[in-house]
Amino acid sequence: MQNVYNEDRLIIWQKWFDPFGDDDPSISDNMQNDHLDDDDMDHDMEIDEENPLLKKPVRAIATPMGLIPYTENTASSKIFNFWVGHTNFTISNKIGEIIENVDGVETLDIFTRYRFRISVGKAFDAPTVMKQINDSVYEFLG
Repeated sequence: MQNVYNEDRLIIWQKWFDPFGDDDPSISDNMQNDHLDDDDMDHDMEIDEENPLLKKPVRAIATPMGLIPYTENTASSKIFNFWVGHTNFTISNKIGEIIENVDGVETLDIFTRYRFRISVGKAFDAPTVMKQINDSVYEFLG
């Protein structure tokens, strides 16, 4: 985590890890263990290659558009460069607007009055964007 101090105001930046992804090695290990090995299947059972019920399971996520296979192309942590900002001040609508208008901020999600998540566009330097957020918010807060 990167701490940024400005008098009584504080923003702590933390890299966001996808709870469904394999950014965390322990999650990656669990994902590998979730798959059935051929050795685990009953060898007496005849495998019908045309029957999808007998194939290895596929990880999927539920979305408003239905179930989507969870792959490198659909994993949000692979598509976006997410960072979580933890504050010791309320994230008001105005502060949200300030954050959202910083160049390089691709998305903004405000989770609680003290926590938000941004994604930094791939064409931008994340530390530079976070510093600009800090400077803009601190300037507004005075």
